[in-house]
Amino acid sequence: MPRYTHDCSACTFLGEHGFDDLYHCPQHGNPTLIARRSSEGPDYSSFPASVVRENVDVLKVSGLFEAYCRAREKGLPLG
Repeated sequence: MPRYTHDCSACTFLGEHGFDDLYHCPQHGNPTLIARRSSEGPDYSSFPASVVRENVDVLKVSGLFEAYCRAREKGLPLG
C-alpha cells in the first residue's frame, strides 16, 4: 500500500524505496517513472523511463532507478 496519496489512476504502484513511493505511468505512450515523497502535489521526481535507462550510472542511487528495475521486473513498458 502506498504511504502517500497519488492522483493518477493509470499509474502502477511499485512499492516503497527509502522515503519514496515508486510508480510507473504508461500515459501518453512515453512511460514515466515517479518517486513520490509526500502527498503534496508537487513533491515528487519523475523522468521518462528511457532517460533512466540511458543514465543508469547517474541515477543508480535514486528512487527512480529502483522504480525502473521494479517496472522492468513486472514487464511494464519502458519506452
